[in-house]
Amino acid sequence: MRTRYTLDDLGYDLPERALLAFARHLPADSATASELSDDAGWSRTDMLLARLIEAAELQLWVDVCKGLKKGNRPPRPARIPRPGVKADEHERRIGSGPIPIEEFDDWYYGGEPDG
Repeated sequence: MRTRYTLDDLGYDLPERALLAFARHLPADSATASELSDDAGWSRTDMLLARLIEAAELQLWVDVCKGLKKGNRPPRPARIPRPGVKADEHERRIGSGPIPIEEFDDWYYGGEPDG
């Protein structure tokens, strides 16, 4: 810190609000901010740039796939790996495939009412 305060001064000469304000305004590439943030060192610009590149790649993939049959399509572009995020963490999958409508109705409506 470039102040005369140390953490020993917390609660005495250094108000808690001042410490919290200091911590909130740490640079994104500081060790403390990297440890506390899910972005793990990526700035907002880095995150937006990754999303922009992914959107451009996806649009190109859609344009290429328009004239192709389903079996001839190239694989969908992969997401850009982000620090602190597991590869499949962004995808939410429920079940392994389609189920017959009767099974869905039983699940959705909680089974047949007793009559």
